Amino acid sequence: MTGFLIYFMALSLIHLFFCYFEMRVLRMITKPLILLSLSVFYAFHAKPADPMVLIALICGLVGDVFLMLDDRFFLPGAFSFTVGHGFYIYAICARMQGDLKQHIITAAIALTAYIVIVGICSAKLEKHVENKSFKALMPTYLGIVAIVNVLAWVNLISRIASGEGAFYASLILLGSMFFLTSDTILARAMFIKDVKRHNFPVMITYISAQALLCFGFIGLGAA
Repeated sequence: MTGFLIYFMALSLIHLFFCYFEMRVLRMITKPLILLSLSVFYAFHAKPADPMVLIALICGLVGDVFLMLDDRFFLPGAFSFTVGHGFYIYAICARMQGDLKQHIITAAIALTAYIVIVGICSAKLEKHVENKSFKALMPTYLGIVAIVNVLAWVNLISRIASGEGAFYASLILLGSMFFLTSDTILARAMFIKDVKRHNFPVMITYISAQALLCFGFIGLGAA
C-alpha cells in the first residue's frame, strides 16, 4: 500500500506539472497511467474486488483516452464517464446500511441542493454552448454526477448511524464532490473559456476524485 501511494503521488505530481506548464505530449503520455494504475491497484488490493467499481474505474480510463483525442471523440468520452457513474451509483447503493426509509429526509435535502447547483451551473453554461447535442446532454450528465453525490451523502449518513465504515464512506463522498467540481471546471473551460491553464485544475480535482473513490470502496469492502 505504501509503495503504491508513493508511486501514485509521484505520477500525479508529474502529470500535474505537465498540465500546468502545458506540455501536451507528456501530459497525454502520463494521463492514462493514472486510471490504469488505480484500476490495477483496486483489482489486486480490494478484498474481494467489486466488478462494478472496477468497471467504473476502467470506464474512467476509456473516457480519458477519448478526451485526449480530437473533438470528434468528446461524446464517446462523455458516454464512457456516464456509464462509469452508473456503476458507481450501483456500488454505493449496494453498500448502504440499514433501512433507507430512515434517511429519506437526508436524500431529499441533498437532492434539492444539488438540483439547485446543477440548475445554476447549466444556466450559466448553456448560453455559451452552440452545439445542440452538447446543450441537451450537459445538464443530463451533470445531473447524473449529482445523483452520485446525493447517494454518497445518504451512504455516509447510513454508515454514521450504523457505526461502521463512516471514514471510508466520507472518502466516497469527497470523491464524488471532487468529480462534480472537476466536470464543472472542464465545462467552463470548454464553453466559457475563462479558465487559464484549465488542465491543471481539472486534473487535480479529477485525480483526487478517482483516488478517493477507489480507496473508499476498498475500505468498505464488498457489497
